[in-house]
Amino acid sequence: MKKKLLIIILLIGTTYTIAQEASYQKVKQMYEKFKYEDVIILSDQLLQQGGLSDSLAIDVYIMRANIFYSNGDKFSTRKSFENILLIKKKYTPDPSNISPKLISIFNEVKTEYLRQHPDAVQTQDSTQTKPEVKIIDSSTMKSAIVQNILLPGLGQLYIGNNTKGWFTTSVSTLSLGAMIYSVLNTKKEEDAYLNETDKLLIQQKYDDYNKSYKIRNVLIISYAVVWLYSQIDLLFFSNGEHDSSGKLSQLNNFNFTSSPLSALQINIRVSL
Repeated sequence: MKKKLLIIILLIGTTYTIAQEASYQKVKQMYEKFKYEDVIILSDQLLQQGGLSDSLAIDVYIMRANIFYSNGDKFSTRKSFENILLIKKKYTPDPSNISPKLISIFNEVKTEYLRQHPDAVQTQDSTQTKPEVKIIDSSTMKSAIVQNILLPGLGQLYIGNNTKGWFTTSVSTLSLGAMIYSVLNTKKEEDAYLNETDKLLIQQKYDDYNKSYKIRNVLIISYAVVWLYSQIDLLFFSNGEHDSSGKLSQLNNFNFTSSPLSALQINIRVSL
């Protein structure tokens, strides 16, 4: 039942659209035959009924403007142009369909219309949301670096780069945990190998220890790579970082000395 009702509605809508287009074609034919009075009457009915596409409605108003202007009715001419701007505020007339004098009148109407309706003025800059730029001062960056040294990713989170920060923190935490476990397990395997007295089991214990030793080294190197990447990324590639929280950060001309550890000093100068 619902399907049948939907089909009926679609058929009615399609039929109505076809009828409107047929009426438009009739108006256009009369216009081409210079039957201007009939064009005005029929186009009035057509526009009042509605249902025309924007392009067809604009075409009808252009025909009416030409007729009104040829009859010396400047008020109705300007009114037709205003109706066009109500449909499409950025409309520009086609010189092949409208005389230069009418184009001049249209431009006057458009200027006046946009002056009276400033909200209708749309420029490329006004349609784009300009994110607020957050300048990171030296004290904030020092705190971010200290946290990032302790655990890669915390620095990014501190300055507001949440997407990159959570990703790096997750990777570094997993890498650090695996590394610590591997170090402890390698020590355990080493003790088991050194304390083994059974000649039949010494080779097996050594193999277990050697395997753990290699895995430990790989994990240490992996964590070192993540740690180094995070420090470089924070210092040199975090300017203009836009994340899902909508924050924007910028590194811009900071110079500081920080001592998170007694033997560690960092001197940085970045100019963008």
